[in-house]
Amino acid sequence: MNKQVLRERECIHRDEGVEGAFYNGVFYVQALQRLPVDAAVQVASKVSPFFWADAPLILVWVCHDCAAEIGLTDTPRAIARGSRHA
Repeated sequence: MNKQVLRERECIHRDEGVEGAFYNGVFYVQALQRLPVDAAVQVASKVSPFFWADAPLILVWVCHDCAAEIGLTDTPRAIARGSRHA
């Protein structure tokens, strides 16, 4: 049986200890695509890069401020799981 492995990416604010959550990579990409190009590039530069084709296999941790900036906080179904505890 093949087990699907999800990879994680995160925004630059995670190391600062701020609150955040994991979001499904597909919903993250869709949120970026709704933004004007300049805004999308600015926000995307704050998150570890990944190929958008891999989005179904990616979980993206973003702080609450970055999530609000791209509109993920208005999309409850985008949340894949809560913040992990180390």
